[in-house]
Amino acid sequence: MKTEFTIEASETGKATTVLRLCGSLDARAASVLTAHCTGVRGQGRHIVLNFTAVSFIASSGVGALLALVEECRQSHTRLRLAEVPPAVDSVIRLLNLDQFLSIDTTEADSCSELEAA
Repeated sequence: MKTEFTIEASETGKATTVLRLCGSLDARAASVLTAHCTGVRGQGRHIVLNFTAVSFIASSGVGALLALVEECRQSHTRLRLAEVPPAVDSVIRLLNLDQFLSIDTTEADSCSELEAA
């Protein structure tokens, strides 16, 4: 049985929103994530994507992350990934995307980096 992709949002600090992702980041989920991030960016907030409960990332999910980084740059907001599990981390590093994605060990570290800027 396939787990439904969900996003739980919470605002932290003065300018950061944490999105806790759960499930597989496939093509369908990538469009949901992109739409959700568009709303957060529209408020001028930085974004932390917590990957703790993400079990799989498809190529469309990787593409969405790269697009989100660029969209954040253009809107003068920032995006960081937190608590990326080994299965997802290995895909990111295999594709050498860690040079484009800001990845932190903990959600607190990501929030601190964004709030300090």
